Amino acid sequence: MASYCYYFYIMKGLIGITLALMLLLLIGCRTEEAVGPVPDIKITEPYENQSFGFGDTVVVKANITNKQALEYVRIAITDSESSPVMPVQMFYPVGQETNIFAMFVLNNLLTETGIFSVNVRTSTANGITNEWKSIYYTAAPKSMESLLVVTKKQVSGYAVKSISSTGQISERFSFSGDYSGSAVCSRHQMFFKAGSVFGNLAAWNLRINEIGWSIPAVTSPPLPYFTAIYSDNNEVFVSTRDAFVSGYSAAGINTFRSRQYNNGYFTYIARQQNWLVAVYEPFNSTYTKLVIFNYPGGSVFREIEFTGKVSSINDFGKDGLLLFVNENSLSAVYNYNFELNALVKLKDFPPGNIRKVSMPEVQDAFLAFSDGIYWYRPSNGSFVKVLSVSNAVDIAYEPISGKLFVASADKIEVFVFPEILPVASYSFDDDIINIHVLYNK
Repeated sequence: MASYCYYFYIMKGLIGITLALMLLLLIGCRTEEAVGPVPDIKITEPYENQSFGFGDTVVVKANITNKQALEYVRIAITDSESSPVMPVQMFYPVGQETNIFAMFVLNNLLTETGIFSVNVRTSTANGITNEWKSIYYTAAPKSMESLLVVTKKQVSGYAVKSISSTGQISERFSFSGDYSGSAVCSRHQMFFKAGSVFGNLAAWNLRINEIGWSIPAVTSPPLPYFTAIYSDNNEVFVSTRDAFVSGYSAAGINTFRSRQYNNGYFTYIARQQNWLVAVYEPFNSTYTKLVIFNYPGGSVFREIEFTGKVSSINDFGKDGLLLFVNENSLSAVYNYNFELNALVKLKDFPPGNIRKVSMPEVQDAFLAFSDGIYWYRPSNGSFVKVLSVSNAVDIAYEPISGKLFVASADKIEVFVFPEILPVASYSFDDDIINIHVLYNK
């Protein structure tokens, strides 16, 4: 009798579970049936795979009908990850049908060439419905806007001037205090200047030639505070006396902070892939360190010791980095490989110590020595003297136009590469400290 009662209660429980499952299935079926028809979206403009270029206007026309009221319509141009590349446009129609007309001007210089989607999204009581049309966009070509020239005033302070693409010279702004270096970010049209002992880190908006933000130096004379400055055309990175490397966005937000080192300075910074590379010079050691920080974490990925002082770090593509190094009265170029964590000497340079290096692309490097300017090609080791301009204070090679700018004393001379023909010369009232190429993006 007891086993019969036990069996009865088990069966009763199973019947209850079965009924509950059937009820859930019935509710689910009813919910699916209650969804109803979705809106009908017809995009009549643009047509599928229509091509556009920088400065063009994308006209979007769409007809939307539904058996229920439309809550909103959202129009956007999105990338491959469905993120808007321009501000979205919202419409709030009344009723069950609407004709949408929207216009998007493709005037963002930072938008790169690619395939985008025109997305029309509408919402009703039954949910959200999307329709897409693909378009092809060709970005504006990269071009040089001007050459920025940092000069030291005869009385005190510094000035930033520019030479336009048409050869017009104008003064942008000036600043006081001391100076250790500067960098330019064409992407955000920013100029960054770092002081030395007293001067601050300051960022100027080049669109309006006004200062945007600054970070003061912690003074402790005669020790310098800012020891290096670099921009990867997106952020600016500086090293300070306490042996940190910090990064800041164009808006002045702190984006990176490295692990701290002791008893030395970081003197050069460069960005490569997912790493930030910095040269560390200890006070009491004959060896210099190349430190590879993980970006944006700031921890150390690799480090390697070598002798000499770095005059430039340059991108060498898939082969890693090129380090141009001075040691005593000699100089050489080394290749650093990230995977092997190895430095390999590629070439010695007989003219002596390197004063400046300009290497915007992996195939050509221009080196300034005390007796002139040399052209170095890493691919085949060619090293040729191309100019006899002595005591150049800075050089800048612009590969799009093929122009080589050489600054010495209060003059800038312009040459066309590879013919190395002089095409222009500019004189200033004050001595030149640095020059930078500013692009449109």
